[in-house]
Amino acid sequence: MNIVYTSLVYLVWFLSTYFIIVFLLSLFKLKEELFEYPPEMNGTLPKVSLIISAYNEESKIAGCLDSLKRVDYPKHLFEVLVVNDGSTDGTASVVKPYVDSGAVRLIDNAVNKGKAACLNQGIEHASGTYIACMDADSFVDADIFMKTLPYFKEKGVGAVTVSVKVKNTNTLLQKVVELEYILGLSLFLKVFSRCNCVYVTPGPFSIYRSSLLAEIGGFDAKNITEDLEIAYRIRQAGYSVACCLATAVETIIPGNLKSLYRQRKRWYSGALLTLWKHKSFLLTKRAGLFGVFIPFIYSLTALGMVLFVVSLYMGVSNLVRNLSYLSLTDYNVLDWIVVKSPDVLAISIFGILAISGIIGTYALLTYGMKITEHKIRKKLVGYVGYAALFFLYQYFWFVSFFTVIFRRKVEW
Repeated sequence: MNIVYTSLVYLVWFLSTYFIIVFLLSLFKLKEELFEYPPEMNGTLPKVSLIISAYNEESKIAGCLDSLKRVDYPKHLFEVLVVNDGSTDGTASVVKPYVDSGAVRLIDNAVNKGKAACLNQGIEHASGTYIACMDADSFVDADIFMKTLPYFKEKGVGAVTVSVKVKNTNTLLQKVVELEYILGLSLFLKVFSRCNCVYVTPGPFSIYRSSLLAEIGGFDAKNITEDLEIAYRIRQAGYSVACCLATAVETIIPGNLKSLYRQRKRWYSGALLTLWKHKSFLLTKRAGLFGVFIPFIYSLTALGMVLFVVSLYMGVSNLVRNLSYLSLTDYNVLDWIVVKSPDVLAISIFGILAISGIIGTYALLTYGMKITEHKIRKKLVGYVGYAALFFLYQYFWFVSFFTVIFRRKVEW
């Protein structure tokens, strides 16, 4: 057995198992306080500005704005700015009645500038002490400000994220990805916030100190994952990102593989570009645990990809070899199946490691669903299909690495 391959298997297994165990133990320890939040603010409430960058959101933005009508916060302390990013559909027409009623201010760009540039444009016109940014295809809970603003009583908090839930679960793919959101954009961020390692302020909804945005220069207009890149600069500026699971935003996710592919290609390519941009900050004393955590995650991802390719190659080679043996028996498949009947005692150590990895992943998913009060039987299709994400991740990451290395343009 190739010693390099064997070492790679053990290394990837150890790192991934270490991550799962640490995260599970963290959930056990924090389970009683995951949904807690600071006491509501006393006295005079601060003014909040909410910015929505919209490009061709004619069919969705009305629902987004209607959800803001239900927000439990004094109307005179809450302004909504919609930046229409050169839409070619009827987005501006849908927003106009809200503008006429005084509920919304509209900045109508004639040409497309990109999401980050539009958010910066909105920030320039905002007058709030705190500035929230929201996607036009998302819908907030009524208590979203009353639950998030108290976190800012701690001076070191620069931004607050919330639980991100999936609005539409009509297709098999959406049912699977919904479980990814339950873990990745909710529980993971909550646990990471406890050790100052939040690596993204999700686009569906996040809220920031306006003074911090002015200090760091807003969003990076050249970055295709502006909500991820800004988290690095928030940490570099000496601030932390808190996470509130007591309130949530619902968002519409891709319903087919083509749309999911485009989304993840942008996410992962942007993540790699951001990692490269801020490489000098990582593994420094100033970065703290954040500077160790980020390299750990990307190293595990890269090693996992290498292992996947090598394992795939070895699997195909074995298949070709078995087919060549089968040709000697005039392709008598039945006899071959009998000869190759599985023997539990003959399972290799690699097979045991793979099985333990699957068990660990599902243990994490199962416990995560339990503490977030999601019934497995009600989400059984997504639960069973969750393992398929592993193969999709490999493909999306390979494409993203290729895109970044060869400097290919990434479309929204």
